Amino acid sequence: MKRIVVIGGKGRIGSYLTPMLCAEGHEVVVITRGRQTPPRSQPVWQVVEQVVLDRKQEDFAQQVVALAPDVVFDLVCYSEKDMLNLTSALNDRIYHYIAVGSIWMHGPSSVVPCPEHLNRESEDTYGQEKRKMDDALQRLFARSGFPGTIVHPGHIVSEGFKPINPQGNINLDVFTRLFQGKTLTLPNMGLETLHHVHAADVAGVMIAAMNRGSISFGQGFHAASPAAITLAGFAQAVAAWVGQEAKLAFQPYEQWAKTVSAEDAAITLEHISRSPNASMEKARQMLDFTPRFSSLQAVRSAVDWLIANGDLSF
Repeated sequence: MKRIVVIGGKGRIGSYLTPMLCAEGHEVVVITRGRQTPPRSQPVWQVVEQVVLDRKQEDFAQQVVALAPDVVFDLVCYSEKDMLNLTSALNDRIYHYIAVGSIWMHGPSSVVPCPEHLNRESEDTYGQEKRKMDDALQRLFARSGFPGTIVHPGHIVSEGFKPINPQGNINLDVFTRLFQGKTLTLPNMGLETLHHVHAADVAGVMIAAMNRGSISFGQGFHAASPAAITLAGFAQAVAAWVGQEAKLAFQPYEQWAKTVSAEDAAITLEHISRSPNASMEKARQMLDFTPRFSSLQAVRSAVDWLIANGDLSF
């Protein structure tokens, strides 16, 4: 049994990670900015220790240290600076620090599926910071043996949250159109890819890294479904869930973008310009981890939750 602190332990990943750690018999402390209940109500939230703490507080790192953790899971770190502030305070005090990165640390792939060490040239600040976090943990381990690991999820899917849809944005009307047999227009030829991952599998990679210990120190691992999917293939599968045949049309992105909201167009461009396709081979070989959910299984679990809770209808 370990004493484990989970920073952001009630969000998409944390709502799976926290119960999974408790089920393994660990003593878990959740750091959260509020006491809201995660979408998936479970008895564990009534008994797990919760500490209300904001990362913006000047003494955040010291307060984490004061909790005396053996392991820290850092699910809500978005910059190298914030990570180094915490890891500096934790140095020589913990057995393992495990952070969440993102496959958006990569730019467009030159080889697919893309392994962790290639195409690390994200063009946006978010992805650049996640890559810097990865680089920093490698350096810390090489220089001082700091026991750090980073896990890079794909498009995280979880009950209670909108999944990335077959247009590459989060507009739920895309699912409704497919369910109702209406024509759905996709950008370009619908051949760009998305790479989802169920939050339970992200948590699974993180726990596997913890359980393998030193093998994972200084390493970064993808957390994604076994295979990416194309926009068109995704749309066809969603329609088939309700016995429909997808009616698809295609337009060049610049033309298509004029037919949707500016927000939807921007989110879609962020996804199709990368067309992620992340390899899970490193996690399989080093951590003996295989994802439980395909992309479609992950998305369907989220869609079913939205339907059951009245957020999506057909």
